Amino acid sequence: MNYKKIKNSLGLLSGALVLTVFTAGCDVTNPGPIQDEFLGDEAAQIGLVNGAIRSIVNGYTDRAFDMALISRQIFPGGQIGAWGTAVQVHAGNIQPEYGANFTAMHQARFIAETAIQRFTEAGASDNRLYLAHLWAGFSYRILGEWWCDTVLPTTTDPTNTDPPEYFAGTTDPYFERAVASFTSALSFAATDAERDAAYAGRAQAHLWLGNWQQAHDDAAQVSIDFVQALDQDESESGLYNYIWEANSGTFRSYTVKFTFYEDYYLQTGDPRVRWGTDPAYPLAVGSLSGFGPVPYKPMLKYTSRNDDVNIASGAEMRLVQAEAILRGAGGGGVGAAMDLINQVRTRKMADVTNGDGYVSEGGTPLAAVTAANADEAWTHLKRERRIEMWLEGRAAPDERRWLASSAPGTLDIPDWENPSHPGYTPLFTEYRRGETNGVPNSFCFDIPGSERDRNPNVPGVGG
Repeated sequence: MNYKKIKNSLGLLSGALVLTVFTAGCDVTNPGPIQDEFLGDEAAQIGLVNGAIRSIVNGYTDRAFDMALISRQIFPGGQIGAWGTAVQVHAGNIQPEYGANFTAMHQARFIAETAIQRFTEAGASDNRLYLAHLWAGFSYRILGEWWCDTVLPTTTDPTNTDPPEYFAGTTDPYFERAVASFTSALSFAATDAERDAAYAGRAQAHLWLGNWQQAHDDAAQVSIDFVQALDQDESESGLYNYIWEANSGTFRSYTVKFTFYEDYYLQTGDPRVRWGTDPAYPLAVGSLSGFGPVPYKPMLKYTSRNDDVNIASGAEMRLVQAEAILRGAGGGGVGAAMDLINQVRTRKMADVTNGDGYVSEGGTPLAAVTAANADEAWTHLKRERRIEMWLEGRAAPDERRWLASSAPGTLDIPDWENPSHPGYTPLFTEYRRGETNGVPNSFCFDIPGSERDRNPNVPGVGG
């Protein structure tokens, strides 16, 4: 039999489209190549959707781990081998062409767009079309948040083989595609949960585009209890929750020591940034350059390889609304923004802690916070986003967009460059945090060399 070769427009992903069923907790057999004429058949449709999801999940937490180092949500333990990272990334510095998972994210949007085309031709159900548009939207949103530049086919037609266009220094085209994808998903949504996911994704994209009224209004549609998560799985290493695995007793690649969260958790018991100690392992694995052995205080947000990672939530949507209000959209002022911030905070019960971190869950709500002016409200907003979405790959992108818009308020970033700081090492001055490919304050990944080499529209490093 002949199987059609489906070529991705990036030139990076060629070969027969292989479908896998991505179902956590089940043993699944790869069915192998599917004949082209059957790709739109009902039996194959969920496989296409799951293929897009799998491409996002495969390595998402690996890159989120990098983002956590860049944003100083964790302190490096010095591990550069298994479940560690490069010395430069320990310092939060991104070297030229460092951008793993770029291909996987483009594969996700390509598979989703292939699904949209085939499902439309086959007259597939609204649910299948909803899922294809939704995951196309999330793939675009992640590309827009994580990479510095845009590489994008001129159309969403998956048969297009023209070299993708290159947009230097902006990822707005990704977010514009995300808005369109989530809008299409909404047109097929049939349940409150489906609408919540599409509205949340579209609000995220509008936020990045500076469409503050639209971001506010979309976010307001989403229930505070809503969560959209990536289904991490222990069936193979690429699907592990990498942040947990790298934190486990075996690898101990990083620590909460020296971060803002170390003291904040002891002061508040905020369970969203829970950490503890392990008497069996007082030190992280490895030795941090210029520092030596690092005290090991493991995060406890994730507790297994299977722990899912949020990519959107109703709590985040309340913070989107708060930011929109502080930017002049949505009505209200500082008081209205703080009410939304406190809705997110006070729904959580403070843990019982001691000097070693977590002791037990508690029953007292987190204390509300107050702001005397807009600058203080912005500081609370920034802090709350970094707490609510801790270790979800979102803090460094936030820092990037806040710098770009000169947003008021301060960030809780420890000054590890200061020789008087207990976490100081010359590593943090040798490699500047947030620098990508020599450009300061980028807080994003570079286009990988494979794309630079194969796409005539993308210049080489320094080009």
